[in-house]
Amino acid sequence: MGILSPPDHTTEFSPPPATTFHSPLLQREMPGLDVLRGVAVLSVVFYHGLHWWLPPSISTSPGAKLLILLASPGWLGVNLFFVLSGFLITGILLDTRTRSNYWKSFYTRRVLRILPLYLVVLLILRFYSGVSWSYFFLCLFYMANFATKRFGLGYGPLWSLAVEEQFYLVWPFLVRRLRSRRLAMLCIGSIVLSPLLRYLSVSRIVPMGSPYSATWLVTDNLAAGALIAILLRTSAASLSRVRAWTLGTGLSSAALLLLGFQLHIMNKTTALGAAFQPEPFILLFSTLLLLALHLGSHPRIFRLTRPLRFYGYISYGLYLFHVLGFSVYQNLFSDFSHPLPVLTAGYLILRLCGVLAAVTLFCFLSRRYFEEYFLRLKDRLVPYTSTKRTTPANTP
Repeated sequence: MGILSPPDHTTEFSPPPATTFHSPLLQREMPGLDVLRGVAVLSVVFYHGLHWWLPPSISTSPGAKLLILLASPGWLGVNLFFVLSGFLITGILLDTRTRSNYWKSFYTRRVLRILPLYLVVLLILRFYSGVSWSYFFLCLFYMANFATKRFGLGYGPLWSLAVEEQFYLVWPFLVRRLRSRRLAMLCIGSIVLSPLLRYLSVSRIVPMGSPYSATWLVTDNLAAGALIAILLRTSAASLSRVRAWTLGTGLSSAALLLLGFQLHIMNKTTALGAAFQPEPFILLFSTLLLLALHLGSHPRIFRLTRPLRFYGYISYGLYLFHVLGFSVYQNLFSDFSHPLPVLTAGYLILRLCGVLAAVTLFCFLSRRYFEEYFLRLKDRLVPYTSTKRTTPANTP
């Protein structure tokens, strides 16, 4: 298998063989989703490399200022990850919720996929970057999104993993117990309620934590993906209707973006911005998700998107390690000890390319020779091919 070979979808994210309802868009292999993962992780890497992790300098060239501006929306890659995660994990839960090994299967597979590489990162952070033991143990229990300054040095990428794992402590119970219609209503309620809760929190009317990292304030991202997973498993999910949904979410996203700019709420430093800025992008990412399911397997698109699918293949490792890559670069080349006289676009691009190339190679080797072992292990320990089923009282 070459370095740009397509990932093995069947071992990680694709729906199990037996589903309660067959949708024409839900296949064992969905390469369009790897394209979106590639877009999401590269957006975050570009954001950190060109906008956030900047060496001090006396002045910034016009070209560098333009690059910094263009990279500024890259933080939204995390929101795209959330939408994808909500879609993929909810689909797996729905497709296995009548199985007798529902709980064992889900949590064993999550642990084997997430925990090994996560532990490696935590050990590197503790013994290379010098994070405190209190922060280490906070992250060990997936609570990095609750870290404050008193925990000392932190590591940005870990907060989003904490949000996901906290969400998936609760969501499997709801999927198991509630009918699909009620799950869909719960998702819609979360999409409507989350921005209102963010506004109350940022306005200090009812403080509930950070609007960017508190799990209960960002669930609209996960709920949007979950809603799509639910709808595509209903008899209403004909191709014509799904195309109509795709068009509707796309137009709604464009309308909300225009409205947001007119009402000056696209700046997340304001209460209204923190509350409502993510909403048009959640709709946009929902549209992209549906388009990826429609078009991702088209032969021409499949060929053209091969590099993005590769980055989707290593996205978990790249997300975890890329900031460490910039940290290592900083230590090797002493950017912060010897400030540049002028921060230029050429320097930023050269640094980004160097770090990205090194971390890409590291993450590919990690995926091939470390992560794959645990991916194969989860298929041996808790295969999806088990046919023994139970019938919960509230399943449709």
